[in-house]
Amino acid sequence: MNTERSAPQSGAPGARRPAGLLHRANAFLVSPKLAIALLVIVLACCIVGVTVVRGARAGALIFGTLWFNALLVLLAVSSFTAFFSRIWKRKLTLVSAGMILFHLCFAALLGGIVYNQLFYFRGVLRLTEGETLANGEVESYDSVEHGRFFDFGRLRGATTLVRMHRNYEADGGNKRAAYEIAVGDAIPRRRSVIYVTEYLDHDGVRYFCSKEGYSVLLILSEKGGREIYGAHVPLQSYRQPDGSYRYASGTSTGEVVFDFPRPPERPLVGVQMSFRPSTIKDRDGEIAFRTWTPGTAAPPAPAAHGASPDPFGAHEDPLTPPPEDHGGTANPHGAAPPPGREGRVIVGAPFDAGDHTLTPREIRYWVGMDVRYDPGLTVILSSLCFGLAGMVVTFVGRIRQGSARRRRMGGGGPRAPAAPGTREEIA
Repeated sequence: MNTERSAPQSGAPGARRPAGLLHRANAFLVSPKLAIALLVIVLACCIVGVTVVRGARAGALIFGTLWFNALLVLLAVSSFTAFFSRIWKRKLTLVSAGMILFHLCFAALLGGIVYNQLFYFRGVLRLTEGETLANGEVESYDSVEHGRFFDFGRLRGATTLVRMHRNYEADGGNKRAAYEIAVGDAIPRRRSVIYVTEYLDHDGVRYFCSKEGYSVLLILSEKGGREIYGAHVPLQSYRQPDGSYRYASGTSTGEVVFDFPRPPERPLVGVQMSFRPSTIKDRDGEIAFRTWTPGTAAPPAPAAHGASPDPFGAHEDPLTPPPEDHGGTANPHGAAPPPGREGRVIVGAPFDAGDHTLTPREIRYWVGMDVRYDPGLTVILSSLCFGLAGMVVTFVGRIRQGSARRRRMGGGGPRAPAAPGTREEIA
């Protein structure tokens, strides 16, 4: 008899152990101390990410890491379980409905942030008019920033800059610069015009205007007229003391000489040029040339006011390396020699560079577009809107409760306060 009674008793603790683990896990998740600690840690990380380490470095060290996103997920789960464990099976009122909506949206907001941070993409796509680049190749972009789990296969098709329009008129106003682009992998591709207040959303990928600049189609020919080489040379823009801008070959720090043709071709002449746009006709003007023996470059000329770019931007051409990457080396004997040839020609006219001829065949525009993919953006914005609605509902419910309480007190005299923990007190 004693043996039969002791058997179930010996097995009882083992049977209760899983329930104890679940209970402790639930108590850990619903603990207010956990939620407060997570909020403090997340807030501290955000402050560090916008003050101490900023930009791409903050994304790499904090916001894009798995541990930070795991904290956000744990915060969402903790706040969700803590709230609903206390309100479960209670009477549904206007106040509790608003609070439920708010906490659901808070959890969805954190989930959307985590999802977006792990799968987002941002890049700068630079194109010269008439040029087409594949969207899914990292080489097509000037700069790239993306989430840990982003797949470049998500960026399907290609993008073509059809034309850059100056002084574009839309909605009764001058939009300054507008890009006419064709995007997609279908034939015909989707075609649209974007400007400062208008962007293109194609298959979840958004295209924004960013910056523009001049590009010179430079043709190198032999003395007999045979064309040897041609390339679009981007121009930087440098602010002058009088407030005007000088457009010239160079970098963001100053004008430089570049070897032409560009590697891997054998350079035949060192070139420095500037462009003065025509005030009468767009894409026309005058080109000033200075040429050197290939391999001998003048040191960069400092641009006025630190070479700050004008509103039309200052960047290199998307297909060719920037001048500083392939320009000639500085003269080891000190100052660079004087240019072999220098002069001015109008666009389309040849310039005598000695053994060869340089012809600025035409002026085009290059543009830089911000390409963004934010898969969690819809969830984030919707959560913010509905969360605000939940706060409004809760506020209205509180006002109605106060009005009803005052009516009861005015009609039947003062009532004793509700006992702590009762359903009326909680409502």
